[in-house]
Amino acid sequence: MKKSVVFSFLVPCILFLSLFLICNPAISQDAAKASASLPDSINKIMISSCTPCHTSQGGLMSKSKMNLTEWTNYSPEKQKEKAAKIYSEINKGSMPPKMAREKRPETIPTKEQAEIIKRWSESFPAGTK
Repeated sequence: MKKSVVFSFLVPCILFLSLFLICNPAISQDAAKASASLPDSINKIMISSCTPCHTSQGGLMSKSKMNLTEWTNYSPEKQKEKAAKIYSEINKGSMPPKMAREKRPETIPTKEQAEIIKRWSESFPAGTK
């Protein structure tokens, strides 16, 4: 009997939290701002795989490593550096992190998406580092 009471309490709480995270306008606005300067092909991948953590609404560690909300403020050199790092982390399989992969496997970029990110990271002008 206790298990059903706990279960009947947890299910609505989990559904509410999920709905809140999906519909939270601050998170949606951050994702929109983050993607405004990215090519459409990259934007689609970032929205599904990166912006849940790597925006101003994300966790302290993830947004300190890379904050896509600040992308337009990065110098071309820093954008090139970050783009290369994004590809490197995806290619190594360290992003999204293991816990995120287990909870939301749909966030894992496909091989095709990783290739798109690779080409994008290599497309920055030669004069940038």
